[in-house]
Amino acid sequence: MPISGDVYRQMGRAAAGAVSVVAVQDEDRSAIIALTVSTFATLSFDPPLVMFAIQHDTAAYAAIVTSKVFGVSLLSADQVDVARLFASRARERARTIAFATGPWLQVPLVPGSLAQVECRTSEILMGGDHAIVVGLVEGANTRDGEPLLYFARQYGAFTPLAGA
Repeated sequence: MPISGDVYRQMGRAAAGAVSVVAVQDEDRSAIIALTVSTFATLSFDPPLVMFAIQHDTAAYAAIVTSKVFGVSLLSADQVDVARLFASRARERARTIAFATGPWLQVPLVPGSLAQVECRTSEILMGGDHAIVVGLVEGANTRDGEPLLYFARQYGAFTPLAGA
């Protein structure tokens, strides 16, 4: 028998995750649709694949799972406001920041993020109430800095352990 929803949510809160914004252009390229995720991960080095999960009932779901390309911006510790903005359900939120355009696939990217990844959608896998989006990495760039993390329903920064 599966565990209860309460126990599962508590277990999920015990897992820290890096915070990213996934963004796509809408079908007629007139608007940017973006979403904060803490499930972004590298999947394979050869070929270079990444993945993230998106809940079926989110407003961005249809645009993201039907897009052929997407951008992922791994946020820095000083971008909490960006994370909160795209975690909200407000409709016009993408117009409140100026996105950069990626040089490889012309996808929307958050300026100042630690890493910017441009992907072609490779596969969509269904997993319960989420879809797992797998992307083939066509281009990426990084910069030094501290990542923004999400843990126990709070944003925070990474602190290395002394002597580790």
